[in-house]
Amino acid sequence: MTTPISAAQAMLDHHAEKIAVVHARTEQTIHRINNHRGLSEQARQGGIARAYREAQVELEQLRESGKKALDAYGQRLIDRAVGFRGGDSQTVTAQREARRVAASINDPGIAMEMMRTAQQDGDTQMAKAIAGRAFSNSWHDVLNQWNHDGSNDPAMRLLNEHQELPHIKPEIWNAHHFLAPPRELDGMKDYEITRAANTDYSDGGEAA
Repeated sequence: MTTPISAAQAMLDHHAEKIAVVHARTEQTIHRINNHRGLSEQARQGGIARAYREAQVELEQLRESGKKALDAYGQRLIDRAVGFRGGDSQTVTAQREARRVAASINDPGIAMEMMRTAQQDGDTQMAKAIAGRAFSNSWHDVLNQWNHDGSNDPAMRLLNEHQELPHIKPEIWNAHHFLAPPRELDGMKDYEITRAANTDYSDGGEAA
């Protein structure tokens, strides 16, 4: 039986496809420039430098947008699981107070005691706020107590999904969005590539 692909993994797969498109399009552009017989060597180099710089910009935009999308998805999971959806003024006030109290808890033992008290009192707002605090601090026993009767199974599934989100190290994420200079630009310093990309070589034919 095939394991279903998580929504987060599907996002990453789609993101990887976008990166591949940028690489493929850049290679095609460079190939077209190299086969353009009407270009001078300077115009050819300038066109390739421009294609390279444009690809770098695209990859940087993908790097930022992809990370933001993954972070936002993870936050939505938490909000759906232990977030509050508002209500009348009395409910909102109770939610705000519950969040304030929960945020002050720094000990899992105290959190467990307060969770049990909230459950005994039927204070679901406080119990949820403490669960959110417990999740942030990896207090698994407190979370299990919140769901001791299975009433919060849907929320726990969301939190488990969050725990299974791909945690990509920054250096690996950056490497995925790196584009090495084309061989046609070998030996050129970074500022020289930028200068070539920004120079108008229209007298040597269309660079791209």
